[in-house]
Amino acid sequence: MVRSTRYLLNLAFSHIDWLPTTSSSSSASLRSLCDQAKVSKLAFLRHGKTGPKPDGGIDFDRFLTDLGQNQAKEAGSSFGRQLAPFYSQALVSPAPRTVETAELFLESANQKCHIQTSQVLYDGTMQPEGSVLFQKIGYAPLSDYVDSEDQNDRAVSRKVLGEYSSAAIDAISETLKTGAGQQEDSTLLVVGHAIYLPAAALGVASLVDCQPEGLETILSCNTQEAEGYLIDLESSQATYLSRPSSLV
Repeated sequence: MVRSTRYLLNLAFSHIDWLPTTSSSSSASLRSLCDQAKVSKLAFLRHGKTGPKPDGGIDFDRFLTDLGQNQAKEAGSSFGRQLAPFYSQALVSPAPRTVETAELFLESANQKCHIQTSQVLYDGTMQPEGSVLFQKIGYAPLSDYVDSEDQNDRAVSRKVLGEYSSAAIDAISETLKTGAGQQEDSTLLVVGHAIYLPAAALGVASLVDCQPEGLETILSCNTQEAEGYLIDLESSQATYLSRPSSLV
């Protein structure tokens, strides 16, 4: 069934009232920062396949498996190279699995940039409500959280993910202010965790007035390992970034 633009617009904006403000001044501010930094695209990447917690360790201590390393490399050698050049700084969760994903991704994309870690991008900062919710719902599209039939789950999801999105946007803005000047249009890489990563991507997409089809894409896709979302500021499009093979 082909959905009309009006239908998609109504659908998308009925699902994002929990996001940070989408006022024209906020949108202009983020776009202005991107223009000044010569960032025309933002890529949101989930980390690769991760092993279990080490004995006596916590979630934060988990590392990529061999498969996860290969997924990160494949992502870099495929859509990573297509998105080059990258901004001088990559914004990354400090968890070992996200840092390793960023390093392998950039190396495979033949790109060098400083990896700037930000604690707000680690999903564990949303403990305990976020963890309880994740244990209940699991890996699922963003819409399964923010539109849950369970009224309490829906309210908690919107609160937790809305706070995460706002904090991520603040971190992105700060990174754009402090990075080295670029000579040409570049892509800012953000590496994080499901299910928080799409909330950050959706927050940015809504602020820069992405097309409703793109908002629905972010809401409806179940973010896979070493995949994510691309926000193109020039076309106001948001699309899914997928690896070419079946490394799962």
